[in-house]
Amino acid sequence: MLIDWHAHHTPVELAERIGGLGQRTPKLDAEDSPDFAKRVREMDAAGIDLQIVSQGAGLNADGFPPEVAIELVRVSNDLVAERSAPYADRVAGSVAVTYQDVTGSVDEIERNAGRGFAAVMLYANGPLIGQAEVEPLFAKIHGAKLPIFLHGGGAGVSRPPGLDALEDNGMGVVVSATSDAAVSDCVVRMIAAGLFDRYPGLRIVIRSGGGGVPLLQSKLWWKHKSPGGAERQYVDILRDHFLIDTASVTPRGLAGLVLIMGEDRIVFGSDYCGGLGPLSKAMPVLDEQDDPAAMRAMVERNAQALFGK
Repeated sequence: MLIDWHAHHTPVELAERIGGLGQRTPKLDAEDSPDFAKRVREMDAAGIDLQIVSQGAGLNADGFPPEVAIELVRVSNDLVAERSAPYADRVAGSVAVTYQDVTGSVDEIERNAGRGFAAVMLYANGPLIGQAEVEPLFAKIHGAKLPIFLHGGGAGVSRPPGLDALEDNGMGVVVSATSDAAVSDCVVRMIAAGLFDRYPGLRIVIRSGGGGVPLLQSKLWWKHKSPGGAERQYVDILRDHFLIDTASVTPRGLAGLVLIMGEDRIVFGSDYCGGLGPLSKAMPVLDEQDDPAAMRAMVERNAQALFGK
């Protein structure tokens, strides 16, 4: 059972609504469609059995006031649920939430876990990790036994200064170094905040090959001190609680990531409808391995373990 962990949907009606509220209108992907029959046909052609669909990164509502942010999140979840329903055996949503309204987001996890959503999508926002106001969000995710899909910050995160002096207002920087830096920062803050002492069952999939996180392992020698006094290096906690997906990874790069992260730390992800083109473009990462069948079996096994299958 090949599970695609990293896919998106950006409803046009929600993108237009965000644009009407004064933020940059999220870019629509040419492969995206409100008719998920198209999505399922591409999955059939690629040999993918189940796809986890998260909202598009441009739909991050954290830049809005709480009452607006939670309403956008509800609409996003409702549209994914509505469009997935005819294909419930092939497509499952990941719950969109917002740090702007943690109580409302906890309610969204409860509401959508009850209608087949399989994960929770979190945007990387390191400064909030360890703050009391976001703790109920992690408590709820842990209690619901849902894995987390950790994405970059998307449109809701403030832009670093000086980008307007660069080509395309620095978008080439934002989608690469800025995004990966935010993800790496968030991952290490989760460890330093003792998140896994409080919620030992949390499992988190980092998008797109883990960004820079896998290559940080030799730097993660600092020791976390648990409330009971035990000490563990950050890298050991990373390996216990985090996985990475294969989106944007080359076939050769994946072979290296398996060596770095370990065979039980990799799941398949395509980033379908995230700007990378047809779903078929994501398959060489598996199909061009020395032993494609063994690589498929590995990512299948890891993804199913996350869902208790």
